[in-house]
Amino acid sequence: MSQPPAGRKNTPDPVPLAPREETGRKKGRFHRGVRSPVAIRWFGMTALVGHLRHMLAVAAASNQLDLRDWMRPEDASLLLDRVSRVLGASANGDSLAQRLDREVWIDFVADTGDDHDLSRAVARMLFATYALAGGEGRTLPRGEILIFGGDTAYPAATAPELERRLLRPWNDVLHRAGGDDRPRVLLGIPGNHDWYDGLDGFGRLFRRSPLRDLPGPLAAGETPPAGGSEPEPFAGALERHLHLDEIGESLRLAGEAFESLAAILVGSKVKRADRLRLGGYTAVQEASYWALPLAPGLDLWGVDRQLRTADFRQRVFFAERRAEAQPRGILFVAPDPAFAFGEANDPGAKLLEACELSLEANHLFYLTGDVHHYERLTVGDSLHVISGGGGAFLHGSRIAPDAGTVPPQHAYPDKKTSLRIARAIPWRLAAGTAGFLPHIAFGLLAALELSALARGAVSATLASTLATLVAIFGLTLAVRVRLERPVATWSISTLFGLVLGLAPLGLRLLLAAVLPGPAFVAPAVIVAHAFFGSFVLGVFLLVLALTGLEHHQGFAALGHPGFRHFVRLCVHPSGRVEGFAIGKDDPLGAGGPVLVDRFEWDAGGATARSEA
Repeated sequence: MSQPPAGRKNTPDPVPLAPREETGRKKGRFHRGVRSPVAIRWFGMTALVGHLRHMLAVAAASNQLDLRDWMRPEDASLLLDRVSRVLGASANGDSLAQRLDREVWIDFVADTGDDHDLSRAVARMLFATYALAGGEGRTLPRGEILIFGGDTAYPAATAPELERRLLRPWNDVLHRAGGDDRPRVLLGIPGNHDWYDGLDGFGRLFRRSPLRDLPGPLAAGETPPAGGSEPEPFAGALERHLHLDEIGESLRLAGEAFESLAAILVGSKVKRADRLRLGGYTAVQEASYWALPLAPGLDLWGVDRQLRTADFRQRVFFAERRAEAQPRGILFVAPDPAFAFGEANDPGAKLLEACELSLEANHLFYLTGDVHHYERLTVGDSLHVISGGGGAFLHGSRIAPDAGTVPPQHAYPDKKTSLRIARAIPWRLAAGTAGFLPHIAFGLLAALELSALARGAVSATLASTLATLVAIFGLTLAVRVRLERPVATWSISTLFGLVLGLAPLGLRLLLAAVLPGPAFVAPAVIVAHAFFGSFVLGVFLLVLALTGLEHHQGFAALGHPGFRHFVRLCVHPSGRVEGFAIGKDDPLGAGGPVLVDRFEWDAGGATARSEA
């Protein structure tokens, strides 16, 4: 089997890659990043600012302010020409594999750009060449095409966040590694967090330069910013534990928002970098969606659902491409899975519908992120792979007793490991690991009920009743399938809502009997309910995961740093695709990456085999 040509310098020796079952990590401590910016706390102020940006983006879309007017989607042949020029391929042939006269290597990563140290750990995995263990003698070179599958930075993929959370640590790894300076291609599709910024940061990174097609700064001989000196581990850990990062991050994001708002009001512009660059990679696309002929009969499609679903222009684009090329198979890169946690996922299903495709009726390799773990599922002649381990917090796999209606063939981490991790949700939430917004909310709730109690029994009854109803309704909003499973949703939400709504009065009775004087009671009740309510909320989120009602919020509260991974693909000229999921349980811990999964697929049918 031929290999891609070597770079213009000596490349580093391949890293040995053994199946995970031979090197599987046992129970133990997972390491967290200590260097700013640290991981987003999804129940803290930084995440709140991100959600506010989301609301503004939705409002803009609802008012038909189309943020994609800069896009000029190009015919697949034009994109092929541009990719071929960057990679130094021939101009003859209707697909990239034909022009290269060999296989095409592709790296796929999604949900990147959160914690700085974890981003750097992922970059070290991604930019390495691997040698399969076991005497196979197979080398897995770095992909000559790097595809980002959405949610490029958190909480919103603005240009500053992309620079701080993704490009700075990744360029630092590239600069330190040296060696291989062969030019490569950068492609991306946006996820919802990219849309929170109206695709401004996304366009600066992924849209091709209107002036020239040149590699990034590393290949041009420039040195990217290394990001400063290494931090003192104790100082960084102390800052994280004291939540000083939350204060700084929220103030910085608020300052950016006010700066943007002031620019709108006075008609000025906010100064930002014209281009964002990843060293050695060339951006080639003109729109947030694209099509590239990979091999005879095999197309690579990147789709964009915006904040809701694919628009009319995108539907026309892919319909025309399919009618023109009539590919046997499609490598379908999407920002949302069609199946997740063993169930159908509506956003992904709508993307397939918009492109008039079906996993059951067509030959598709559906490759996606958004859910922050690894899953592989065979559906008919199609293959569905989730690889969302590029840097954001871990979503454990399904921990409900049932496997769901469409269980995957392989998951990383598995159910047993995910359940062990999930048991910490109540304690982590109560301890404030995820942020202190729940504590503030439950403390205020207790203060309001105590204030009403001071006015009399009637006021206290009305206040506690109202607080209970608000708690019940608020809890139901955390359940994504509340319309599909209303009885279970309302039953569980009512039980926990009653506990949260009545707890302040119960804590007052309890603490009044043990505290030395009435002056201590109210402050003690407020503080106690802040932590008790957060613990109860954590139990509620754990119950949702155990019952299969909701799988995201509880793991978001954990902010778990483990099980990062990416997928490396080898696309053969015949249209056969080999896939290698490469990851590391504790990215900041000792040891090297392992082979999480291995599979094969082609346009005429899908086969898969796991080696982990």
